[in-house]
Amino acid sequence: MTEEQHKPSLGGAMKYLGISLPLMFAAPILMTIGFKALAKDNNYLILIIGIILAIVAILLAAKGVIKVSNYLFQKDNGTS
Repeated sequence: MTEEQHKPSLGGAMKYLGISLPLMFAAPILMTIGFKALAKDNNYLILIIGIILAIVAILLAAKGVIKVSNYLFQKDNGTS
């Protein structure tokens, strides 16, 4: 493997952060709708989907932040 394959890319990190951003807005909305549906119809489906989306959003955002920090703080071992 060459040195270029080991260097983390900023584009991949932005992809994770870009995917997590709409999920961060959609998850609380779905959870609110799910709690209202739970009180009205005793339906758990929308609430469960909202919770899963919230967990996925948190994981994707964490992975994106880790990739950004790897990109910013990786040492360049003296090669060009």
